[in-house]
Amino acid sequence: MRFFYLSIFLSLIASSCNTNSTKDNQRMDSLYPKKGTFVKYQEEWAIDGYYKRLSEFKASPIGENKIVFLGNSITESGGDWNKRFGTKNIVNRGIGGDITEGVIVRIQEIIHFKPLAVFLLIGINDIFNSDKPNRDKITASYVANNILKISKIISRESPSTKLFVQTILPVNPKSYFKENGFFPEHNVPLPDQINNINKILKENDQLNVIDLHSAFVDDEGFLHTKYSDEGVHLNEDGYRNWASLINDKITLLK
Repeated sequence: MRFFYLSIFLSLIASSCNTNSTKDNQRMDSLYPKKGTFVKYQEEWAIDGYYKRLSEFKASPIGENKIVFLGNSITESGGDWNKRFGTKNIVNRGIGGDITEGVIVRIQEIIHFKPLAVFLLIGINDIFNSDKPNRDKITASYVANNILKISKIISRESPSTKLFVQTILPVNPKSYFKENGFFPEHNVPLPDQINNINKILKENDQLNVIDLHSAFVDDEGFLHTKYSDEGVHLNEDGYRNWASLINDKITLLK
């Protein structure tokens, strides 16, 4: 009889462990949007890459005591940011083609793990293509407000996280045209839209803003050719410049 009750007791423990494990798995699954999740203003060409990266994130979660680089292809193409700073705790959460709405949709992973710091750079894909649906609704104020929304969510749900909002980098229409044979036409020139978004961000005293734009812009107001080969994305000199601008902040977080 004693063995009978013992077996029941052990079965109950095993059942409880299985239940907890299932709940933990479900909780982790909920951090990563499933394919088909609606992302407002997301362009069709960016969808597959968005969910491919999310599946990679799910397979390798952020973890504890990390520094998160959050953004689009400019962040993603920085590769292993740890090599740039001699660190081991930086996690790259850049997704090529991502927009501010895409970051909002996937922000649960960020606030769940409550990282030491987040370096946010997002917004250029919101405004780059002039022929995207509802383009007239995607104004500088709209993009800036979404960046503010991201910052508020992180600050509210993970108050111990140091959040650094980085200004949107300039673009170089001449270099882009030379490389691609075209540059999207806009009612408001793209450099002006970028400047308008950055102005809103820099004037908000609730944000900890790092002004990358000023360190990359040339005398014409374009992305300096030293830092980009095609007018939008950075080359290695560009990444070295970026790293030098934030190195002191990373050092304090090590």
